[in-house]
Amino acid sequence: YIKPSPGNSVLDVGCGPAELLRYMPDDLTYVGFDPNPAYIERARMTFGDRGTFFAKYYERSDVERLPSFDIAVLSAVLHHMNNEEAQHLFGLLRQSLKPGGRVVTLDNVFVPKQNPIARLLIAMDRGRNVRDPEGYRALAQGYFDNIDGVVIFKAFPPYTYYVMSIS
Repeated sequence: YIKPSPGNSVLDVGCGPAELLRYMPDDLTYVGFDPNPAYIERARMTFGDRGTFFAKYYERSDVERLPSFDIAVLSAVLHHMNNEEAQHLFGLLRQSLKPGGRVVTLDNVFVPKQNPIARLLIAMDRGRNVRDPEGYRALAQGYFDNIDGVVIFKAFPPYTYYVMSIS
């Protein structure tokens, strides 16, 4: 879903230990933010100067000091944020993207007729703001014009994700 091209610049908000970087081309610019210093230290030890890593939340000052990005990634981030926090982040991302840039999100989701085990596992997640697909889409509305999403059902272990591609 991310589909970075060589030479792209990628902003990963909530990057954790930046494992996503393993699956990206070597010749791109990667900037990761996570408030957990242990995750950022692990990212630095694993990837060295292949990326730039910040142990902090992504804030307005970062938008102002960093160059624009082709792609912003939010992987398992939105379900940890209330609506106000998530909408604020989408406002920052709107300002952070190059013309034609896009945001890709992935979060767990509640949907009708969901596998009951998947629903239970998702309900037990640390993130207290799991939404349905429309709830996730509403977070980006007003900041972006094109919001596409797909529900992904994982069979084993049973789990349900929602991926949005936003531009």
